[in-house]
Amino acid sequence: MIYEEGCYYHLYNRGCNKELIFQKETDYQKLIQIIKELKINEYLDIYAFSLMPNHYHFFVKQISSKPVTNWIKYVFNRYVKKYNIKYDRKGTLFESKVKVKFIDKLDYLGSITHYIHNNPTSDFLKKYSSLNYLEKDTFVNLDFYNEFFGGIAHYLKQFVEYKKSVDNKKIEDYLFGK
Repeated sequence: MIYEEGCYYHLYNRGCNKELIFQKETDYQKLIQIIKELKINEYLDIYAFSLMPNHYHFFVKQISSKPVTNWIKYVFNRYVKKYNIKYDRKGTLFESKVKVKFIDKLDYLGSITHYIHNNPTSDFLKKYSSLNYLEKDTFVNLDFYNEFFGGIAHYLKQFVEYKKSVDNKKIEDYLFGK
């Protein structure tokens, strides 16, 4: 895949054999800490993410010539090293390299964001979703919500409507090529 500045991507992966990639709350916190420590704005804008027990999703826009995959590899290489030490394990944590979907249809931007935010089903998991970071001074790019949805309040209203009528088949077909 060719990665281009100004393009949108959905990044995702899951644990080997669908095993957990986050065992304790401190694991989620460690990944968030790693993300915050990195210079995200040199590579990409993060618009939405969700960290699930055995997988993750990020919806991003590449804002430099550096491929978004460089950033995600670096983030998860650091995370896996710390995870392996903590749990006295060796080897890979993920089933494959990061999976990437180039978002070539701008009318899907809202659906992708809603889909990612709809992944967490418990209050605990919602803490580790960009829904919990829709405030000032975070690493989530809030300008996207203002520009694309007319503000965070409008986005949240749309998201409530989306949750009432969830039919993910169309967006899953688009994202995962089913």
